[in-house]
Amino acid sequence: MSMRKIAAAVMICLWAAALAPAESTARLSEMRAARGVDPKLQSPVGVSETFGPEAKPIYLTVKLSDAPSGTQVKIIAYFLKDGQPQQIAVKEFPDVYGTGYLSLKITPPASGWFIGRYKVVFHLNRKEQGAIGFAVSPAKAAAPPAPAYRTFSSPDYGFSIQYPAGWVEGEKGKASVICMFLANAKNSPVSSLNVQVVSVTGAGDSRNKEAINLVAQQLIDQITGVLKGRIRNDTWTTAGSLTGRELDSEYAYEGAGIRQRQFLTYQANKVFILILTADERVYGSVVGHYLNAAKTLQFYAK
Repeated sequence: MSMRKIAAAVMICLWAAALAPAESTARLSEMRAARGVDPKLQSPVGVSETFGPEAKPIYLTVKLSDAPSGTQVKIIAYFLKDGQPQQIAVKEFPDVYGTGYLSLKITPPASGWFIGRYKVVFHLNRKEQGAIGFAVSPAKAAAPPAPAYRTFSSPDYGFSIQYPAGWVEGEKGKASVICMFLANAKNSPVSSLNVQVVSVTGAGDSRNKEAINLVAQQLIDQITGVLKGRIRNDTWTTAGSLTGRELDSEYAYEGAGIRQRQFLTYQANKVFILILTADERVYGSVVGHYLNAAKTLQFYAK
């Protein structure tokens, strides 16, 4: 190839470049969904990817930077119904320039937002520059109020325990029963919490596990023998700061299925037994009171 042909080729390339339009300096960034915008700057406030179904506006914002006069921006919002986009809002800015935030405010129907996923697409000078997604989630159910408790204290035995505030004091029946609380005065269906104390001679603090095992075996013999029931679970566990043995059992009584939980722990030559006895039909609604009682069982100096 001669030098003349090489020079001609270079000149053609330069001429073609001169005919091409100058590349815009404008760019889009910070694409967001938000609960509001700054009234002056239009910048997002309360940015989020998840919104509740209540009928409140959602703002879709983007930052435009270094835009010459005549720059075009478009924001399009879609609801993804079964994965397919359905356009719900669009806003065009046909002639903007400089640097600043642009926003599209979308409002829901009076009944609230459609539950599901949404997509927002941002265009700059008729070209897609990016997209974001957000979701509208179902309303959360209000959490039930925490149950209220009262505290029972026994100065004679040096312990305290919490029981449901709405429960009533029942007949103790035996001298070993220190306290008894019933879900209702008739105890129907059966729902009761009680604490029993069994003195163990010759145990000593170094043999507390042996003392607990001795009393636990007596309870097991009663449940499986006299009551013809079964032990569902038998384990050593902790409740609050206390270590003890827990029995989970079931048996039939006067035609009803009964569930019983017993937590046995040792203190000063005595085995303390926390017992929940409940009709199996209501067991699930009251077992939380037993767990709270075990957690709050505390001993103090008499």
